[in-house]
Amino acid sequence: MTTVRGPFRDRSPQPQSLPQSPPQSLRHHILRTLTLAGPVVVARVGMVGLSSTDVIVLGRANAEALAAYVLAAAPFESLIATLSGLLLGVPVVAARLFGAGDTHTLGSIWRRALPYALLVGGCLGGALQAAEPLFLWSGQDPVLSAHAGAVARVLGMALPLLGLFLVSASFLEAINRPKLGMVAVLLANLANLGLNVLFVFGAGPIPAMGALGCAIATVLTAGLLAAGLGLYVRFGLKDRAALGLTGAASDGAGIGRGRTLPGWWRAITPLRQPGYAAGLSYTLEAGAFSTLTLVVGLLGTLALAINGVLFQFLVIPFMVAFGLATATQVRVGNAWGRTDARGLWLAGWIGLALTVLVTGSVALAYLVAPAPLVRLFTTEDAVIAGAVPILAWVALALVFDGGQTVMNHACRGRGDTWVPTGLHLISYWGILVPAAILLTLTAGQGVAGIFQAVALASVVSLVAMTLRFIKVARWPLEPD
Repeated sequence: MTTVRGPFRDRSPQPQSLPQSPPQSLRHHILRTLTLAGPVVVARVGMVGLSSTDVIVLGRANAEALAAYVLAAAPFESLIATLSGLLLGVPVVAARLFGAGDTHTLGSIWRRALPYALLVGGCLGGALQAAEPLFLWSGQDPVLSAHAGAVARVLGMALPLLGLFLVSASFLEAINRPKLGMVAVLLANLANLGLNVLFVFGAGPIPAMGALGCAIATVLTAGLLAAGLGLYVRFGLKDRAALGLTGAASDGAGIGRGRTLPGWWRAITPLRQPGYAAGLSYTLEAGAFSTLTLVVGLLGTLALAINGVLFQFLVIPFMVAFGLATATQVRVGNAWGRTDARGLWLAGWIGLALTVLVTGSVALAYLVAPAPLVRLFTTEDAVIAGAVPILAWVALALVFDGGQTVMNHACRGRGDTWVPTGLHLISYWGILVPAAILLTLTAGQGVAGIFQAVALASVVSLVAMTLRFIKVARWPLEPD
């Protein structure tokens, strides 16, 4: 392990001499998790709501436009996951500093992460310029590939802007102030809805642009998010001086000033390193789901539209689970920072229990009223008829998928990085993708085969991640 100054310095742990934190009740841990998770959940659902709004609006246009957007959004959303993972060092480092009471150095984390987010987001956005050749290579229809490729090129412009937003939002979450990001996302959803209607259907001198209009709305909304939340972090927080957000801030966690580009790159090493494994892990997971979209594309435009609608029923409540997972990660990181072994253990299991309770309740609703729920996203009769019978498989996949992401984040909050990445590689590329191809194409299950495969892979991932957390939660805690 690289030896650095601050909370990441390397030392030999001496468990017998650790200061003991006062025990906290189970009720306290549950309330603290929910208090932190509530705004984070709303913010995460709001982020997904941006793309869900696109689907709802395009679902009232035509199936062809919806199919083109679903295909274009597959690599875009995969790269958003990559971006989120690469920036995970921001909440991980900030949560530990905050838990240890080293608040005056927090500003150095935020300031150094902003140019890193721009760099990473710009590179990922550049990769989307080659989306059309990817679609053609995977066997998609040439006309659909050209349409989706144009949409993907525009969506790529949003990635550096989303990177800036994610830095500010995750920073606020790590210092237990997630409501600001929640408000920003809710306002962004209203703006995105208005922009979607304007650019999709047209008004006055603005022509109807269909799926391309949704992409333009996404870029503009991302810019509003980045600017709004970033300015608030820098100038709106009343205790910004105490948090090290002013010009007189101290550097911490081994992160120096780095006045040259190579020096800056070396200086942010403690900030970059936690994100490498997470970036790869998120890419493996999201990339697998993007591959599934390409598989569905081989079944035709209608299948893509059905899959696009059904995926909303998986991803929206999954973001509730992801918000609870983020809260769990922060709670585990805080407990690690204050050397609270019992609190760390409880943070992981409470996060899992709450997630299963929420996703199980949503899954039950899917089983009770599938048709009315599907009609919320589309008015196309063929899409509704194809989606309703498959919603039961989505319900099953949701419960296990939500559980595995909480356990993944619990491990990462404890500092475990590469093993969860390896487990994701096995679960998603060793099981999910092959099973989806087999069930969807070979076994003739169609779109249903996609969600059958998701359920299978998520069960494997949940079991593996749970066993891993049991192990890492018993590691000795290092005192600061």
